[in-house]
Amino acid sequence: MKTLTYVSTKSVTDLTWPETIENINLYSPALSVFTDFQTAGPRVIESNTRADELVQLMKKEHVRMKIVVDADNRFIGVISLEDLSEDVFIKQVANGFQRSELMVADLMRAKETLLALSYTSLKNSDIESLLFSQRSNKLQHLLVIDEDTKAIRGLVSSNDVARQLRLDIDVAFSCFANTYQNAVLGQKGQSSKLKVA
Repeated sequence: MKTLTYVSTKSVTDLTWPETIENINLYSPALSVFTDFQTAGPRVIESNTRADELVQLMKKEHVRMKIVVDADNRFIGVISLEDLSEDVFIKQVANGFQRSELMVADLMRAKETLLALSYTSLKNSDIESLLFSQRSNKLQHLLVIDEDTKAIRGLVSSNDVARQLRLDIDVAFSCFANTYQNAVLGQKGQSSKLKVA
């Protein structure tokens, strides 16, 4: 058995924070707004979890999307707070379901219906090009796939992009289309140079 060392916190005043890139702008590397699952593990939920319980869990954890996995931790889809809205529950109950019997698998977006961005493409891009490519996307999250390993490598959140660019938008209701409107088109009057993906 090894002996552990303990130190008094009496004279400690600082906290360690994640390393951040200062002055992120539209021309910064797209990787600066990427959540890499190699360093920040994915937020997952099993497909057989009750949907109504997941709503409370996600609110408690302050997350808006989870990766859905099966019992063997294999990726099968995604679920967001939009997929768990009260309107969705009302429609399902109107279709004859009991609220308490709805599972994540019933409300998730299956992987067969999703498109993911190539990690290599993201790595060679800037934020403006990323937003331009997502200018019609009404979702808040974009999965990123590592084509070499055929695995979900991470994701990009429109909220993270908006925060990093310090945009004046309500991140509770943001999506890539709104972020594009505010970040790229909002600056179009300030700059005539617009790079396209």
